[in-house]
Amino acid sequence: MLDALTLRVAFAVVGITLLLLFYFVTYRGTRTAYSLWWCIALALFLFGSSCFLLNGTEHQLWANPLGNVLSVTGAASVWVGARTLRGKTPRPWLLAIPAVVVCIPSVMDSPAINTWAGGAYFLATMSVLIGLASWESFHLDAAYSRARWALGLASALVSVYYLLRFIVFVVDGRNGEVFTTWFGSGGTALITLVLVVVASFSMAMLSSEQLARGLRASADETGLEIAHGGQVQQNLMPRTSPNVPGYEVAGACVPSGGLSGDFFDWQRMPDGLALTVADVMGKGIGAAMIAATVRSALRIALPTGGALDSLARVSSVVQADLANNEAFVTMFHARLRSASGELTVVDAGHGLAVLVRADGSTELMPSQNLPLGVLIGQEWKVTRHSMRTGDLLLVFSDGVLDLFDGTMEALRQAAAVASKGVHTAQDAVERIVKLASGTQDDDVTVIAVQRVA
Repeated sequence: MLDALTLRVAFAVVGITLLLLFYFVTYRGTRTAYSLWWCIALALFLFGSSCFLLNGTEHQLWANPLGNVLSVTGAASVWVGARTLRGKTPRPWLLAIPAVVVCIPSVMDSPAINTWAGGAYFLATMSVLIGLASWESFHLDAAYSRARWALGLASALVSVYYLLRFIVFVVDGRNGEVFTTWFGSGGTALITLVLVVVASFSMAMLSSEQLARGLRASADETGLEIAHGGQVQQNLMPRTSPNVPGYEVAGACVPSGGLSGDFFDWQRMPDGLALTVADVMGKGIGAAMIAATVRSALRIALPTGGALDSLARVSSVVQADLANNEAFVTMFHARLRSASGELTVVDAGHGLAVLVRADGSTELMPSQNLPLGVLIGQEWKVTRHSMRTGDLLLVFSDGVLDLFDGTMEALRQAAAVASKGVHTAQDAVERIVKLASGTQDDDVTVIAVQRVA
């Protein structure tokens, strides 16, 4: 049989190896609370065991009580770490109380000459703390991890072993034949060494599970926030069609995800209607925030003048924000005079508008300007068109192109689908929304304006 000193040295070597592996591989890879507490526990067990190597020397006076305190605090760290798996917050007193319970009797029990100073308190406290860690493991959610059973069983065996040591220590004495034969320091070091190795592998798996659960919870929370943000964004879109005599107006935005970088807007004007479709470069939260900024600037600019003045003012307001975020925005902005059907358009790099005539012919409205945020102080060019009775104006975002072959020819195809057999502007919009059906890779936005009289 190996002597206790040799086994303790072996335990120290294995402890150092496990500590380094667990810290550099598991903890630095997962950064979970559980892996951190297990690293702390391994370090405390390591230093506590090292203190016992000084038994029989002049340093035993302080080393023996310190070894007891460090070992017990290590066991408390195992318990605290197991509690974090169930979402419980670590409390300092969970470490302090066991250390005090063992420290006082260890110091008062002649540690200079007694290698088992405070032994009964030490064994009982170790059994309780490791038993509590086992209890936490067994009470994890059944779907948490299969490793919880290995960890719980290993902890339970260590707890039972320390309980038996405590009972024999009290009944038989530290020098009794049963205690020295079956529960001495050598056997304890060997058994603890094996169980610590088993527990370390189980804890590595549980640390990964804790990280995965945290990521899933974060993803669920983010998903809820995005869903709420998407609902707010949809609520900011026009909810009702404007009442423009002689015209029907409809629009919709189908985001590819929870949030959209597109928006459409319209505003009743004294002589007719102002309407806008815009598309922010990119997707997701960032694009949605920029879209909200541009929409707010547009709402402020609308009463100041015509289509040209409004777009120029929007450009000056958002230019700095777009430059800071290295973003740009394409925008179709138009003013419709309802009495004459005159349509004044300022298109900032959008180029996705089609005028479907009553006879079925189509007229594309290509852009003659760069997007917002590309060029400071550009001179905006204006185009004018005329809507006659039966004509249908369709304005899309570029996500519509991806519903077909992705080329500009898809613009005519989208117009054909929207206007086929159309009776109202709402019919045209619903055809495009149905085509998108939530499976598109990009946001799809459409506005339809039909002159009916």
